[in-house]
Amino acid sequence: MPRPKNVWLAVDAQGYRLEVDRILSLEYASVHDVVTRLVGVPIAGGLVSIYAETWVGVWWAMIYIAGYGGLWLYAKSLRPRVSLVQCRIAQCLVILNAATFIWLPAWTFSQLDRNLFLAGAGLIGAQLVQLVHRGDTAPFMIYGNIAVVLTAMLVVLGIVLPQLSSPLAQVGIVASWLTLLFYLAQSMLGARRRIIARNFADQQAFQAQKLASLGQLAGGVAHDFNNIITAISGNLELYEHLTDDAEKDQVIAAAHAASLRAARIVAQILIYARQTPLTLTATNANAPLASLQILTDHLVPSRIGFTLGQIADAPTINVDANQIETALLNLVLNAVDATPPGGTVTLSGHVIDVLRSRPLAGGRVLQCGRYVAYEVTDTGSGIPADILKYVIDPFFTTKEVGKGTGLGLSMVFGVADSMGGGLDIRTSRSGTTMQMFIPVAASPDGPSVTSH
Repeated sequence: MPRPKNVWLAVDAQGYRLEVDRILSLEYASVHDVVTRLVGVPIAGGLVSIYAETWVGVWWAMIYIAGYGGLWLYAKSLRPRVSLVQCRIAQCLVILNAATFIWLPAWTFSQLDRNLFLAGAGLIGAQLVQLVHRGDTAPFMIYGNIAVVLTAMLVVLGIVLPQLSSPLAQVGIVASWLTLLFYLAQSMLGARRRIIARNFADQQAFQAQKLASLGQLAGGVAHDFNNIITAISGNLELYEHLTDDAEKDQVIAAAHAASLRAARIVAQILIYARQTPLTLTATNANAPLASLQILTDHLVPSRIGFTLGQIADAPTINVDANQIETALLNLVLNAVDATPPGGTVTLSGHVIDVLRSRPLAGGRVLQCGRYVAYEVTDTGSGIPADILKYVIDPFFTTKEVGKGTGLGLSMVFGVADSMGGGLDIRTSRSGTTMQMFIPVAASPDGPSVTSH
């Protein structure tokens, strides 16, 4: 039975973006937590400064708020693709903020004044509970925070122990604090193990769902491949009986078209199963649109108007050309199927600067940055609200058995997600617009990257 991997950081097609997003979520997702920090810290610092008649509390609050805001600004300034160095900087800022926070409680805890001592003890306790509750999974973060607590303990012990005359009391305090540190480390590492195990269980459940979905796939694929085999074998048998060269060319072309359809079905299944290697190359954003021009001329029926637009001042994007063309073609064919005679389908693209993160299909979030948005719009009747949330599910289809595998939008979603973008669906009774977002390349000249 497979066991969860002891991963250090979450890495995907966007580099270490998942880890940075996790940090942002832990630090800023809870409004109550943010308000408590931004309001509670200055109040606590001010009260300590007034009571102790020192500026220590004020300086502590100012430094902590500056660090807390600096982390947010830095994380938000990162491009969609995050490097290991950028991720480490974000993690170090979190650890530095933890060190800043524990500084004042450690100082008050070491004072002879009982009121300051109790206030410091309460704040230190809150910090320790928060470190366990946040559930870091990166060992760098866990050991970094443990080092912060250990350093604070050593500083406080260095101040408190000389004030004690009894060696027994000194030994007892050191032993109790080391025990506290030990159980803190155990709790943080235990929380990490539970989170990793839960994530692994979720992945296993998703894989099991994939396998269960193969039953749904079997009917459609079996009919499709049966029709394809019939078309290929029938045309090849007919070829043997034909004498006219033009007719022979026609039946060979028909057999070839059937084989291409079989290849497309296999490609969709492999992309869904994530077994197709993803080869990213620097590509002009207009290149996929130009490649689709010839295909759409043959695949879009004359009863439907079709418009293909180009991107003005097209930037460079890092994409797998074959997969993005297949994804765009799927969007076009879906739009064609949804459009009545006399309607129109439009395929276009434009550059968009995302200034605030926005939700996308499949629960994904489009991060701030610059993207190319490929847009397919139809004038159909829209997607009913009761099935809208299912349209990107693997094997979900409203077509008859043998008319489609249900992998179209699931494959499009998977391609966009694997390239660091996402899929947005907007629909109404007058039509549907599908937007596929792909990040603009940070550097137009870069090596190809192959991901398996």
